Amino acid sequence: MNRRDFMKMTGVGSIAASLPLSFKLHAVDEEFTGKFLVNLQVEGAWDVSSICDPKMNVPGEAIVNSWAQQGETQTAGKIHYAQFANNAAFFEKYYQDMLIINGIDSQTNSHSAGVTHNWSGRISAGYPTLTALYAAVNAPNLPINYINNGGYSETAGLTRYTRLSDSYAIKNIVRPTESNWNPDEKWIPDVDNDLVKQLRNKQMLEKLSNGTLTIRERLAINNYKSSLDNASILTRFADELNQVGSLYEDERGTEFWSSLKRQMQLALISMKAGVSVAADLQIGGFDTHSNHDVLQSELMAHTTDSIDFFWEFAGQMGLAERIVLVVTSDFSRTPYYNDSNGKDHWPVGSAIIMELDAPWGNRVVGLTDEGQNVVPINPLTLQPQQNGGSIIYPKHVMQALREYMGISNSPLLNPFPFNNSENFAFFNPSVSTPQNADPRNSIRI
Repeated sequence: MNRRDFMKMTGVGSIAASLPLSFKLHAVDEEFTGKFLVNLQVEGAWDVSSICDPKMNVPGEAIVNSWAQQGETQTAGKIHYAQFANNAAFFEKYYQDMLIINGIDSQTNSHSAGVTHNWSGRISAGYPTLTALYAAVNAPNLPINYINNGGYSETAGLTRYTRLSDSYAIKNIVRPTESNWNPDEKWIPDVDNDLVKQLRNKQMLEKLSNGTLTIRERLAINNYKSSLDNASILTRFADELNQVGSLYEDERGTEFWSSLKRQMQLALISMKAGVSVAADLQIGGFDTHSNHDVLQSELMAHTTDSIDFFWEFAGQMGLAERIVLVVTSDFSRTPYYNDSNGKDHWPVGSAIIMELDAPWGNRVVGLTDEGQNVVPINPLTLQPQQNGGSIIYPKHVMQALREYMGISNSPLLNPFPFNNSENFAFFNPSVSTPQNADPRNSIRI
């Protein structure tokens, strides 16, 4: 991709795409030095029995996975994975840096409910994403503090999200007098641009002095003015874009199209530039009601390859040690095939949480039986406990991540409580859940 095509394709298509009424951009935050939070939304419902919660076949029962007719459950460190797609390369490289949470009950087979539940922690609408909360708490004034590339993007009025789609927009904001094709060419002289700015500011002040403005109109003008006043910080983003040069082209498979690697690049470039702290990445196509094996294999291979690319690129940007990556889906797929060689919706799924050199890595929490049904566990010991044990729901994962990311005590979260009766020891490195109770791991047909 040449520079011109890059500038056409990538950038900010919607600065403040979801600007809440109460939001007002003030002076830019001091340089952010904490962790960055990235959430990969795997949409359509991945088949966890073919990745991180592997299931074998048992004689006399329906085939759960075609790969299990020739392959077997594999192990990287303490993590079990399916002999499917490109899983071996992925898990062997990153098992020490990942926590697998199996047996998450989404309590639904509906995509819309599953998306809302898994990325907000509540099955009904209204709660913001974890990424929106993190950006609102840690960097409310950064110009593109929260990047969302599609999927669930609720902010609940705490902040706004940005979608990166058209770099002409950001270039025009940062350097409005320059040609998009030739930085040495000026659309108008700088002296004339200064006069335009003076006139614009004069007109906005005159509007603000109008006593008949509604609250919404006044806020809109204030937001517009302050966003222009603080646009200079985006120069860092533009400079980082210039240094990276060409970005990844879209990738296509049998029935999917993906911009995932480019999403990853732009999110990491934004974080490197100091203008973002949280991002949602999105890959779809996993709703495989037919031709399941072919489509899931392609998509999973692309997804794990992209995650590998993400960590490699983060390393090049000097950010890898500061990132927490959360990978989840709407729910999962049935532990059997339908008449179209597909798999339908199944409410019990998994999450993969990654951080380089984390003390809680190389662990699995949660358990499902041979039929991919939830096995209750003790929240503290994480051992199976049929009587009196607890089931993992998305709210437990979200609450634990809120605490781990250091935002659970912020007053901004007060309107969005989970009120969990139990807290799972997901990040306690000394406990985990045994994964050898499934007979399918030792019996193959």
